[in-house]
Amino acid sequence: MKIDRRLLFLSVLAVGLCLASLQGLSGEMLPQKQVDPSAREECAVCHKGPFRHQIDDSRGPWCVNCHKLHNVGHRLGLETYFNRFVRVSHEGERPLKRQEVIAQLMVLIPAGEFIMGEDFSKKSLGPRHTVTLASYYIDQYHVTNAHYKQFVDADGRMPPPHWFGPTPPLSKLNHPVTFVSWFDADDYCRWEGKRLPTEAEWEKAARGIDGRMFPWGKKYLKKRANVTPEGFKDTTPVNALPEGVSPYGVFDMAGNVFQWTSDWFLPYPGNKVPHPNFGETLKVLRGGSFFDCSFYKCGISFQTYNRISLMKQTKSISAGFRCVSEAKL
Repeated sequence: MKIDRRLLFLSVLAVGLCLASLQGLSGEMLPQKQVDPSAREECAVCHKGPFRHQIDDSRGPWCVNCHKLHNVGHRLGLETYFNRFVRVSHEGERPLKRQEVIAQLMVLIPAGEFIMGEDFSKKSLGPRHTVTLASYYIDQYHVTNAHYKQFVDADGRMPPPHWFGPTPPLSKLNHPVTFVSWFDADDYCRWEGKRLPTEAEWEKAARGIDGRMFPWGKKYLKKRANVTPEGFKDTTPVNALPEGVSPYGVFDMAGNVFQWTSDWFLPYPGNKVPHPNFGETLKVLRGGSFFDCSFYKCGISFQTYNRISLMKQTKSISAGFRCVSEAKL
């Protein structure tokens, strides 16, 4: 059988280009030993917990220097999503009735003071202080896959890496969009004529004015949030847990997925404790997720005052967003 040399050459070239592109992708596409903290001695200093994936951020600015040094990329949890969570192909997905897309509503947060931060937890969360805000509107729900698809179609945006090309999984149209960077979230909000919330705006919408620990009150109560102790093990529809709404009626301010804010990870006024990650390098996320610190049995991380930080280009299994807009006077 004769082989078309031109076809053979093109095939070899295509394979070579494919391999070259894979080398430039995030750490999720690299060999597991290269990116798994439990398999690398240099990572064990900062990565704690039973599987050494949780970060001890008192050790140093891990994601800025270490990840660059060791060629770990910015798609956190993509391999886990494919391997551990439900992801069916279009051909294998059961026929679904046309889902009614949950409409995004906005909730008015009135002007006034509220309590922000805490003194009895991590050093980056204090001091407890009073902040005064003007009134504003915040999205009642996470931005969903269905909402984000409209943006992808209209803007020509690259879809999230866990979608089926330009289409999200049909069973997750009303789930929060994930694997979106800070840039993606910021651009989406601007496309909507809105913006990302500040940390203070996010915390007031979640916490109200009485300094509560959780959106629903002072104590942890079951069936109010999609967090690891509840055992959902994946995202849920954004309106699935109405008993867990904040004092203003905002959904999923604890759990489901973390949410990007507009602020840098900086100390609050009056915080004199040095922290290696403070600065204008990392952006703050709020809210906790189904796949958060609790997964590594190192404590809850979905309190209303909790804050985590990531580089702007990071796309994570547990990071989404919602938007805010100014209140018209």
